[in-house]
Formats: sequence, C-alpha cells, structure tokens
Amino acid sequence: MKAERWQEIEVVLQEALDRPPLQRASFLDAACAGDDELKAEATTLIAAYEEAGDFIEQPAIAQDAYVLLGDDNHIAREIGPYRIIERLGAGGMGEVYLAQDTRLSRLVALKLLPVYFASDETRLRRFQSEARAASALNHPNILTIHEVGESDGVYFIATEFIDGKTIGELMREQKLSLEEILDCVEQVASALAVAHAAGIVHRDIKPENIMRRHDGLLKILDFGIAKLLEPQTPGLLNETAAPLTQTETGLVLGTVNYMSPEQARGLSVDERTDIWSLGVVLYEMLASRLPFSGATRMDTMVAILDRQPAPLSEVAREHSLSVPLLQSIVDKCLCKEASGRYRTVSELLLDLKSAREQLANPAAIKAGPVRSRYFSLPVMGVVLLAVLAIVGTMLYRRSVRLRQSAASTAAVTAKPVKPYAQMSERERLEFVAEQEQRISAMMGERPLKLDENAVLLIKKHVDRYVARMNPPDGDESSSTRATYKRARPYIPLIARSFAARKVPVIIGIYLPVIESAYKPCHESTLGGKGLYQFLPSTARIYGVSRDEMCDAEKMTPAAAHYIADHMAELGEDAQSVTLVLLSYNRGAQWVRDSLRQVRGTENYARNFWTLLANKDALDEGFRNETAGYVPNFLAAAIIGENPEAFGLEGPALSTLAQ
Repeated sequence: MKAERWQEIEVVLQEALDRPPLQRASFLDAACAGDDELKAEATTLIAAYEEAGDFIEQPAIAQDAYVLLGDDNHIAREIGPYRIIERLGAGGMGEVYLAQDTRLSRLVALKLLPVYFASDETRLRRFQSEARAASALNHPNILTIHEVGESDGVYFIATEFIDGKTIGELMREQKLSLEEILDCVEQVASALAVAHAAGIVHRDIKPENIMRRHDGLLKILDFGIAKLLEPQTPGLLNETAAPLTQTETGLVLGTVNYMSPEQARGLSVDERTDIWSLGVVLYEMLASRLPFSGATRMDTMVAILDRQPAPLSEVAREHSLSVPLLQSIVDKCLCKEASGRYRTVSELLLDLKSAREQLANPAAIKAGPVRSRYFSLPVMGVVLLAVLAIVGTMLYRRSVRLRQSAASTAAVTAKPVKPYAQMSERERLEFVAEQEQRISAMMGERPLKLDENAVLLIKKHVDRYVARMNPPDGDESSSTRATYKRARPYIPLIARSFAARKVPVIIGIYLPVIESAYKPCHESTLGGKGLYQFLPSTARIYGVSRDEMCDAEKMTPAAAHYIADHMAELGEDAQSVTLVLLSYNRGAQWVRDSLRQVRGTENYARNFWTLLANKDALDEGFRNETAGYVPNFLAAAIIGENPEAFGLEGPALSTLAQ
C-alpha cells in the first residue's frame, strides 16, 4: 500500500478517534463517502484500537505486519546488513525482531518503523534527530543504539540485544525485595540523569521499557518517543536545561498509566515528566498495583489529573518498614504540578541513596513497632546491649579517625612555617605539591599524586594570588588579603549548607574565592551573579529568584544543591570532584563529551588531569581559559589553608567550619 494512502487513512483514523465512540460511525460515513476501501480500513483499525485499550502503547496501525514490510513472512529476510531471525514483539513505534548483523556476526534487536510513521517527512526527520541524539548517550544503564538507517524504503533502528526480563515480567513472576526495588530505581535514575544532561527526555518510562539482565544490570529501552530539550548557549556557567520545545502541539505520547499530568493534557514536557513516571514505577513495585488506573483510558487520565493514589501504608504492607522513608519520595515524584516535583533526577537519586542508607541500619529496623512486640524482655535487653556496643564501637572508631585526622592536619600545619616569599623556587614547588595533596584529601578519597607540570600550573596561580596581596593601584578591596577577610563571616553558613548536602565543605569555602572574590552581589559580564555566580536561569531552577541572587542565605544552599547533583552524576572521590569543579564552569555534558574524546589515551584516568594532559585534543576555550579553573581553585585553597605562610590574618578558613 502506498505511503500516500496510509497518510489518508491516518488522517481519517485520528479524526474518528477524536470523536466519542457513538459518533464515529456517522463520521466515517461522511468522511469516506464513495470510498468503501478507506472506510473498511479505518473501521478495522478503530476496532483494533478499542480492543487494545491503549492506542499509544501498541498502535493499532502497527499491528498488521504487512503495514511494515508489505507481507507477514519476514523470517530470514534481510534489511540492509541485518538478517531477521525471529519476532520479539511490538513496541510503541513498530515491530521488534531479533536479527543478526552479518557484518559483525552479532545479534541485535531490530525495530522497524511503520510505513504510516515514515511517510511523514517532518515526523521522520524529527525522529531521526532524536534517535541519533539518544545513540550518543554513553551509560551502562541505557540501551546502546548501533544504527539508525533505511533500506529499500524501510526505516529501522538497530540496538544491542538484551537477554533478560523486563521489570514488568519480573513483577508478574515474583515479589521483588526492597533492596531489588531500590536498586532498580537507582539504576534507572542514574541513566536518566545522563540523558537529561544531554537534553533528552525519555517520556515513556514504564516497567516494560526497563529490562534487567541476568547479572542484575538494568537497561532503559526504547528512546523511540524521546524528546530533545532546547539547547542553551554553550560555554556559559552552570549549564542547565532551560525552556523546552514541544514535539507536536497537542500530541499525547507515552503509556497512559505512567503519563505525567502535563503529558495527559498534551502540554510541553521536560525532565520532570520522567521523574513522575519513575515515581509511578516505584509505587507499583512497592504496592504491586498502579497508583492511577481506570476502566478506560480516559478514566485513567482523569485519575492522573484529579486524584491522589492510596497511601503506601495501606497498599505496601510487605514493605511496611520502608513506608515512612519512601512515602515522601513517592509524594514528591507524583506531585500534580511539575514545579512541586524534584527539580532534577540527581536530586531524587540523592534521596533514594539516603533512604537506602537508613533502611540498611539494622538497629533502626529492629527498633520498629512492627517487630518489637515479638521479643521477650530478656531478648530485648540483649539486643539493646548489642546495639549499644555497636554504636559505642562506631563512635569510638570515629573519634579515633577524627583525632588521627586532626593530628595529621596539625602535623602539616604545626611545622615551622616559612613564609612563602622567603622560600626558594624548589621549596615553593615542594610546598605546593604537599599542600595540594592535603587539599585533595579534604575533597574526597583517592587523591592523585600530581606530576611536576601539574604542580607548576597550580603554583602559577598561587604566585598570582601572592602578587595581588598588595595591589599596585592601591585598591585594597581588590587585594587577595581582602578577599579572604571577606570570606570569614560566611564560613558557618557554608558549613551548614554543604554538610547538609554531603558535599565537602572545602569546596563551598573556596569556590567563591575564584568566582566572586566573596563579593555577594558581584555580577560578571556573562550574566553570573552572586557569591557563587549562578546564571539567573540556574538560580531559578534551584529556588532562587533574580531578586534574591545577592542574598547569600539563599545562594549558598542552592550552590550546595547544584554541586551535590553534579557529584551524584560524576562521582564523589577526590579525582571525580575535580571533574565536578570543572563542570561548574563548563557544564557536565561538556565534561562527559571531553572524557569520551580522550578515552583510550595513554594513562587515561577519569579526572581533570587527564583532560589537561590531552588539552590539544579539546576545544580552544578549554586550552585558553578553562584549563586553569581547577588549578586556580586548588591555589585558592592552599593559600586559605596556610594563612601564616602567606601573611593572612586568622586561622585556616576550614577551621572556622568546625
């Protein structure tokens, strides 16, 4: 059947489906007058739609195999380099087959787009653009897309073949443990964080689109209706996805039970629609039932828009101990207004990890009211003594570590401090190398010993700060000494805000040194403003209006939240934190793209210093400007943590946070 004919059928079909069921027959009589074949095709497809109950999940027009390839016998047929082996099923945009890539002798999953979809050039171009963007995603929990192509008029997507079961199948076959549930949701959230940072919203997160391999690794499937976010101007500070485009005005895509309210209404969507859908999946896994459902598709939409799901305490009895911790997470994911949900998946991921840590505490579980009534008093006494002994041991070990850490710090700072100005060049290099290791250890585990070139670069920035101790123009307010003096009143606020987000406090202390010189209302030529130099769009996302950007009480918690999101995405050890710092300047997507670009080079490690060693392979902006951002931060911290060596008043800034 020709593409033009399918377009004609599709127009009639969509207009019929827009009408109440009782009016469809009369509409078809009028719309198909004199064209009995058109009426018969549309009537058949409408009947298939009504039988399926969900036109979006498995389009009626894609149910007949001949719509895809012209016949229904495709086994052993070749589509480009792919030889079809067997049919796997139907997805939201066509049939899926197991096929062999004859070039590489590997198995792939081959999705064939229906003719009615490929016949619309605008829709096809949009789909190809989005599919290619999705194919660039590099994450272990995202299905790898090998190729998006066309052969003899048949459009296809070739992806890796996953041997496993969907979460939907697993839920039907067995009861998932709480540990399995949280692990699943965390893996999906981790993948979505990467997709969202790349500007892609999945829009159809559901159990059938999440597959678990036999080794426990999850894969998000079917970015077939994924949507690109509108990109921002590259290179600006604190890159964050901003205003969003709409794929087609009024077009509702997704699977009805997992749709966000904005999807159900056909409005613009952003990453928060995936957060809603993931919240539905979490609720379903905990409660073994959907939070929103109805007898018809429209009834389900009404429930999504107007009704609240049953509390987990009523429906998730098998996981009753987890309810108090997870109910708030589910509630925030399923807020009807997008503005009330988690702003980013990384924020959700932090709460999930926190919940997992609390649920892993056996003392908290044993003390719960559900179990305590089954213990006799003697047994409870033994348990209590055991818990006290464990807690006492943990506290003792923690105090020992703190004393050791303090002793170590004191050992470094208690040495007779020779003024930096009186040191020889070799002594200065040794001092900078030693102090860089100390600062890195304060930022996280696994600090990397730097080579001489890296130490020289950090020393260059230290020398620059020293040269500005007494500016030649006599403007004391612009001096290095004045910057560190201005910092002191803000340290307690920084310590509270960053500790609350589990971000190393030293990051919060020294970022304002290099961003704003601790001038709380400083505004840069790029539009950054405030102590931490947020762009207004980023500040708004983190709950700070343009008028509040000079308020350190508002900006400091927002900065801690922003950095915590990037740590959840890029890592928390000392080497990964160098990438987090770099992302503060260039954006997390640029960092990921650059790491991919230099991966496989000699001595590759996932840190800033690898990028610096391969700077010639990166863009000019990095070579000329950004390459100095992390060394500048380390230099600022070295000076602030060694006030005696640099003639600053008062103790090291980090000691004011204790």
